[in-house]
Amino acid sequence: MIRLPRTLFLTGADRGLGLALVEEFLRHGVHVFAGIHSSSAEIRGLTNVDYSLLTLIDLDVSVPDSIRAAVAAVDRHTDSLDVLVNSAGVHLEDKRVPLEELDFDDGHLERSMAVNAFGPLRVVQAFLPLLEEGTGRRIVNITSEAGSIGACWRDREFAYSLSKCAANMATRLLNNYLEPKGFDVLAIHPGWIRSEMGGPEADLSPAEAATEVAGLILGPLPENGAIYIDHRGNNLPW
Repeated sequence: MIRLPRTLFLTGADRGLGLALVEEFLRHGVHVFAGIHSSSAEIRGLTNVDYSLLTLIDLDVSVPDSIRAAVAAVDRHTDSLDVLVNSAGVHLEDKRVPLEELDFDDGHLERSMAVNAFGPLRVVQAFLPLLEEGTGRRIVNITSEAGSIGACWRDREFAYSLSKCAANMATRLLNNYLEPKGFDVLAIHPGWIRSEMGGPEADLSPAEAATEVAGLILGPLPENGAIYIDHRGNNLPW
């Protein structure tokens, strides 16, 4: 493990993987600034964690004013961030809908791109000054194998797959831009998780996925230099 970060900001902290990551990071003694979109009920119900290390921040990653307000809220507590984890995401379409039934007018395509692709970019841009003052300088985008062109097996789920592919490209662009400034930028596929998004038949519980993903976030970079990896650290094709 590398030296644990002192401070970490996480989006999408109120459910699924994000909520499980909050619990995992708190158990490592990291001060977590948790961006929540809908409800704080579940995050306030965590047990066996140090709540003095948790700060809840209201956040909608698709709304610039909300992101600016989140930065201001974090800035009132700390003058630096060591790690940023973009975990907020949506899957708004019926996974069974084929091309012939795809509705381009119901807004799910635009919303998927706004949250999954442009959301992480907006958050990184806004929080970059705080990250530049930190010692960790690590940015992690929780993406998906659904964003891989080289390993694509789907014939539908257009909005989700396109948005995650765009998020992967954003990760590569950010890494190219920020690596000379001492940043690490990773895209991590967390596995198929039993959550509102993944469904009840998925392989991993949120807690199981969070343990593996947190280990990657807090650990050394992959030895092969990969920046698009799965929850076990395996390289994924772009």
